[in-house]
This record gives sequence, C-alpha cells and structure tokens, in this order.
Amino acid sequence: MHKNLSRYCLVLFVLVVSLTIGYAQTADRPLILPMSTDASPSTWLLGQPYGNTVGAFRNADRWYGAGQGLHFGLDFGMPCGTPLVAVAAGQVMFVDNLNFGSRPHNVIIQHPQLGLSSLYGHLLEKSELVEGAWVTQGQFIGYSGDPDETCQSRPHLHYELRSIGYRTAINPVPYIDANWHSLASIGSFSYPIFEQDLNNARQWLNIDSQPDVAFGGMRLNNYDLTYSNSVPLQYYGSPPPAIQLPILRDSTTVELTQIGFDACCQRYWWSKNDSNLFYAIDGGNNQRAAVYEWSISNRAPTGTINSTPLPVTSPDGTYEAILNDGRAYLRRIADGELTPTPVMNQIPAISPNNIHLMWIERTETEQFTDRPQSNIFVSNFDGTASRMIYSDLSTSAMWLDDQRLLLSTRENRDFTLSILNVIDGTIAQLGTYNNLRGLTVSPGGTRLMFYITYQADPSLNGMYTLETIADAQPQKLSWFGAYKWRDSDSVYYIPFDTTTDLHQLAYYHIPTGTNTMLTDPSITPFTIMNGDWSVSPNGQHILFHNALSRNLSVLQVNG
Repeated sequence: MHKNLSRYCLVLFVLVVSLTIGYAQTADRPLILPMSTDASPSTWLLGQPYGNTVGAFRNADRWYGAGQGLHFGLDFGMPCGTPLVAVAAGQVMFVDNLNFGSRPHNVIIQHPQLGLSSLYGHLLEKSELVEGAWVTQGQFIGYSGDPDETCQSRPHLHYELRSIGYRTAINPVPYIDANWHSLASIGSFSYPIFEQDLNNARQWLNIDSQPDVAFGGMRLNNYDLTYSNSVPLQYYGSPPPAIQLPILRDSTTVELTQIGFDACCQRYWWSKNDSNLFYAIDGGNNQRAAVYEWSISNRAPTGTINSTPLPVTSPDGTYEAILNDGRAYLRRIADGELTPTPVMNQIPAISPNNIHLMWIERTETEQFTDRPQSNIFVSNFDGTASRMIYSDLSTSAMWLDDQRLLLSTRENRDFTLSILNVIDGTIAQLGTYNNLRGLTVSPGGTRLMFYITYQADPSLNGMYTLETIADAQPQKLSWFGAYKWRDSDSVYYIPFDTTTDLHQLAYYHIPTGTNTMLTDPSITPFTIMNGDWSVSPNGQHILFHNALSRNLSVLQVNG
C-alpha cells in the first residue's frame, strides 16, 4: 500500500511539473510553431490569438463575418521575408487558392494522420511548393508577407488550423507545442485580448479555451453589452499622479496568495484612492454581470458596487464621465452633480488634476493603409474655451500632465513622438521611431517606456525609456519583457522567456539602473494568463488571473 501510494505521488508530481514547466510535444500537441526561430523583438511576436478577440469583435462585420465574428487564426507579427515551416507532415493541397482569403499568397496543407489542415496566409510571394507534394514537419514552405503588399502596413503571418474538409476552424493553441501564456505576455495587438460578454462574464476569455468556427454560421459574439464597448474606444485615459517609492533591494520578499475562487475573475482594476481595494466583474451565464468590490487584506469580496456597464472615472476618482443622448457629461461622485461638456459621441480624456478635457475627432477611412485626419480638441474642465488645438494625419494623444499632451503620429511603421503644450500651443519633438510598440506614460508624465521591433540592426531592438523633456535621448534597457509602472521612476516586469510558462517578477529602477529579480519559479510558481496584470497605486500588490489555478491571485511585494 505504501509503495503504491509513493508511485502514485511520483506520477502526480511528474504530471504537474510537465503541465507547469512547459508544454511537451505529445500526441495531444503534435504541431510545432510555423516559424523556425524563437520569438523575440528581432524575429516575431504573437500579435492576435485565435478566437473572440477584441479586434475581431469590433471588426466582425467588416472582416470576420464569414467566421462567425471570431478571429479564426493566429496572427504572428514579423518582418516580411521571415522563413516559415510546416507545423506537421502533410500534403500540399493548394497554392494561392484565394477562395480561402489571406491575400496576396497562401498555402494549404492537409495533415491526414491528424485529421487537420493548415493555412498559411499573407505570404510575400507564391510558394515554390507543388500541389500534391508531401512535406515533412519543419520543412520550409515560404516567406511571410503583408496583406497590403507594402511590408510597411501590417506585415504578419496569418495561420489557421482547420478540419480536414476546411469548413471548420479550430483553435491551434491546444495543438501547438509552445508556451502560450509567455508568448501572450507581450506583443499582442490589444490588451485585454479577449472580448467579454457582460451577460456571460466567464465565457471565452482564455487563450486556450476558444470555440470552433463553422464558416458561414451565425455570429457567435453578437453581444448586447460588452466590456470594451462599456469603456468607449475613443477614451484615451490619463496617467496617475506622480509618486516616488523607496527603491527595492535584494532583501525584498514576495508573497503569492490566491484570493479568487470558482474561476473568478478576469476583468479587474484597482481603486484609485485605496490600495487595499480593487473591483472585479463577474456573473453567470445569461445573467447581467456585476461589479464587486474586493479587499486584499480580507481576501474576499466586500459587496456589490453596481451592475455593468462600467463607469469611466477621472484620474483622481472623483468624477465619472458618462454619455447621455450622445453628449458627454461629468458626474461628481460625491453628490451626483452633472456638468455638460462640448464632446459628442465619445468620452473625453480628463487631465490628471481635473483642469482640462481632451478629445479627438477622426475622419472615416475605407482601407487599412489610409491615414485618417485627426483633429485634437481641448477645453477647460467645465467645457468652456473649447478649441481645436492640433490637426494631423493618424495622430493619437494622451495627457502627460495638466498642461502637456503626448502626441504620436504614425506614417507606415514610423511613429513620431512630440509634446504639445495646451497653454501656449508650442510643440517639442521627442523623435521618430520605427516599429515602436507598447508606449506608456509613467505616473506624473515624466517618462515614457516603449519597445522597438524588427530593425535591420538587431542591437536596436528592445525596451527603451525616454524622459518627456526637450532634447532627451532614449535609453535602451538591458532586459525585454512585459512591464507595468510601479512609480514615476521604476517598473515591475516579467522577463520574456518562451522556454517556460512559469513567470518571474522583476524590478527595474530607471535613474540608478537597479535591476532585481524578485521571485524564483521553483519557490513562487505563477503564470499570468493572457498577459493581463495590474499594479496597485502604492506599488505593493500585483493582481492577475493565475493560469495555474484559474483564479485571481496577488503578489505582495514586501520591500
């Protein structure tokens, strides 16, 4: 009996290790990735996963109507000309059969031993493979391209896994030997990645649990109310107030605690005024989701706040911005007083100390390569002195502080960053960067952080920080990974390591270069699901949905 129990425990331990350390290629995961190189800012990154993504939901009628409103493949961002390989042995069935879409060139391979088919879309040129020929796993099949045929617009590989008869698209994630939560940690076209139905708050929110698509079937995500639509797309946000925290040292400890239960919750945000409290969305099937207040110290919900949709609040949490009959209003939370704004059909961005409003009016475009006219408006907080302060093509804006806006103007893959002073109208250039991604602003607006990908000189790829002052020079950092601001001078980050799906938490202090690994996976094992995590205002707690437990967890940093 004792020997059998020991054998059982050993088998269980091996099983757990195999599930958490990484995906081993087995009969259940028979496919390899369609690229022969490892993921990195120099090679490729995961852009849009398969399934009910936010991008697919917003463009369901435009691009994804035939696929029931879902993104029925995997998009991998990469430079044009990246070599692609066969994910498994199979027979080449079609070369450039554009009845399958995915222009300008595609390849379809059947894997009869698996009952599956692969489609490689948006190839650079016609593949040299011959229809009817057999390929082996890992064999070269062609080069990645750009659906717009510019190699400057949106170069990427679109990969689909279909049934043997091509009529059903299948989520490739459970079939491909890869560490998907690590791949999803950085590079995605949007965060959160997946759309949430607020009448079915737990459905289809994980990268590995997306539904099959029956081509030509009824739309699967024709929702009445969703998470992304409850926070309007036009809302640009503002950085939190400046904060300086003590530098973390090697003696810092981190405690991991599960606080969620019953697979709750995958949409959450911190109170702006109390780092002990956060809010989470949850609800059952065919039930309007609610917003619950949770206490970190009690590790439990304290009560229901309100039903969804969600309010958009000012940076200090004292006002809500709401739409009523197409006009935006500011509602003071303390007494409910409403202040009308001059903004129509969108929510304005409120400056950090409730001094100004900003909003952008854009022209409509038909093609992805078109550059919309962007007219940027500001007003006083009460709506007076409304005026257009800047106009350019393909420009976005967000507040740095109460006087300055960060402008980002895109032309092809080049992004020009500049600072607009809304008081005197002056503009200071910060520089132009090719293939800039992940731009964020520090608390207080004194620093930027972003990463650069796919440069001809690989040494230029990676993470950068830049002060928001004239003549500042970007500083390349020694690490690459997903990051969140801890305070005005430092970040937490998750090193990008695709050899494992166990994550580590690290700390970087920009002025001093202090770089500290805070956790060890063998001691504190955790996996951030879908690249979604959040840092409390006091920098002490990190909240995320743990892929290992499928519940909310928190990392408490004891500095």
